[in-house]
Formats: sequence, C-alpha cells, structure tokens
Amino acid sequence: MSTRTGAPFEQSCALDKNTLQNPHNTNGQYYHSQKDAITLQHLLGNPAIGLSLEDIYGHLSKELATPLLDELHPRLWLVARKTGSHIDTLHMQKVKGRSIIPTEDPKLHLVWKKGTIYIKPVPQFLLNHDFWVHYLQPPGQILLPTNSPHIQNPIDLGFDPKIAMSFLRSYAYLIKYPLDFAIAKEQYLVPADINWIQWSTFINNFRFIDDRDVAKRYQYGQLRLSRLNWAVRIFGPQHTRTRLFYENTYWSVGEFTERATIPLLFLFASISIALSAMQVALAVPLEGLWPQISSNNELKAMDRAFWLFSIAMVFLWLFTWFFILGIPLLILLLQLLFACTTSRKK
Repeated sequence: MSTRTGAPFEQSCALDKNTLQNPHNTNGQYYHSQKDAITLQHLLGNPAIGLSLEDIYGHLSKELATPLLDELHPRLWLVARKTGSHIDTLHMQKVKGRSIIPTEDPKLHLVWKKGTIYIKPVPQFLLNHDFWVHYLQPPGQILLPTNSPHIQNPIDLGFDPKIAMSFLRSYAYLIKYPLDFAIAKEQYLVPADINWIQWSTFINNFRFIDDRDVAKRYQYGQLRLSRLNWAVRIFGPQHTRTRLFYENTYWSVGEFTERATIPLLFLFASISIALSAMQVALAVPLEGLWPQISSNNELKAMDRAFWLFSIAMVFLWLFTWFFILGIPLLILLLQLLFACTTSRKK
C-alpha cells in the first residue's frame, strides 16, 4: 500500500473524523466513515464533486485560489501593509464597527470596507486529516509502490497546496479567544459540532507559520476594498472582470449616483465660497488696502486670473453633471443593448 508523509496536524487533532482511502486505489472505495462504514465516492461535504485529481484540484482552485491578488502581488505594498499578521480578531472587527459577511468568494476573504468585512467560511474538507495526506502534500513527498501510476503534483494541476495552509493560518489570527470562536459559530464560519478546545488544538498547528512559507496573497492580511479598486483601475490586471472595480458593491445605478453626488456637492459648496470671496475682492478698491498694487497692469492680471478660474469652474460644473447624469444613462443604454443582443441570439 502507498504511504505519504504527514499532514500539518496529527490525526487526533482533526476536526473531521472521516477516513479517506488512497484515491489512487483501483477498488473504487474512497471515503470510509468510522461510524457507519458507508463508502462515499464524492468530496467530503460536497456530493457534486468527484474524487479524481482533476475534480479535486479544480474545485480547490475555485474555493481557495486568488489569481487576481496574486497578479497584483508585486504592487500590493502600495495599497496595503505587507505582513500576514495584519488581521484583527473577530471580536475586534465588532469593536471597530464592522459587520461580518460570510462569502464563498476567496478573493473577498479578509477584504473590508466601511462597516463591513468579508470572510470565507472554513471548508469541511480542510478539517480532515486524510484529505491533507492524499491531496495537499508538497510536491516530492509522495511515496508509491513500484506498480502505481505516476501521480501529478497539485501545482501541475493548477493548485498550490500552500494556499490551503495559508488560508487556515488566517483563521489562527481571526479566532484567538473563546469570544471569537462564539462569533465564528454565530456567523457559520466554522462547523457547529466542534467546541473551543477542539478548535484551539487544531488551529494551533497553523498559528506560527512564517510569511515566507505562505501563498502570495497571504503575505498580506486585511485589504481595504477602496484601495483594491484603485489598484485595479491603475494597473489593469488581466484576471479582473472589470477595469473599474476589484469588486462592484453598487447593485443599482441610483445607489452609485447617490454615493457619488455627496462628495461632489461638498466640492461645489467649497468652490462657491471661493468664488464669492473673489467677487468681493474684485468689488473692493485695492488702492487703499494694498498700496503696493497701484498699476493697472497688476489689477488687470488679478482680474484675468479670477476670470479664468471662474470659467474653469463652469466647465467643471458641466463635467460633473455629465458624470452624474451621463454615466448612469450610458449604463442603462449598454444594458438595453445587451438585452437586445441576448434576445436575438435566443
């Protein structure tokens, strides 16, 4: 029988106790429950996923990989602090006024905006010892009998096992105290059938992993969504779905217009005050106030500067209204064109 090197944690620490037979056996048996001896031929916790290497690593890539952040990695230092430990505990997220939103999108894990942080729940298969032994070993650590077929390593199939280890390390920072664990269970981030002692024993195996040993994305901790949006706009990575947002949180044109209008109104209120002050300055004779300004040329230069500034503000005002009204109308037009194109194809 083939053997492998150990998982990052002892089998006694595993939070999921199902046993997994070697997926390279040809007898068709894969999962074997210790309680009822039922053999499962699908991924633990997801009957829709088979146990072939291609199915498993394809699913792992969808569940845990972050290609967009990996592409931005060389420039992430411009928008985030480069330390994987920059992760607040769950109770501290609450203290900072952030609501915890569970998400299955790995690129949103540990991404936050005002009042909200997105966190991906722990997949059940990552809590299983045999799953790590058979699927998440580093390349070169597989021991096979002489008559076994060649097994591709995970990286050849598009998934780096360090991503799974790095993901669990992030939970070592998120859940440090019993209060954090209670919040995690309340938000469905961890299974409901485990207790604090079991969790603490398990996650301690990932707590002291160095930043040099984790995946690129997890060399950084929490990431601010607004800064990631600007990183996407400036650097234009290939893996993004849109050049405007890392993740679009505006689900209606009205919401986008409302959010954009408030800072613009503040800007124009400030400019209006400046223009009023300039009108007063032009209306008051300067000879008595500033004796050094006596020539008509100097007064004309000041008049010209104020006039140009006023005209520039008029053009800025027109551009702003185009931004407020024109862009939503353009989006609606594009949506109508997309609907017409789709209906014609059908």
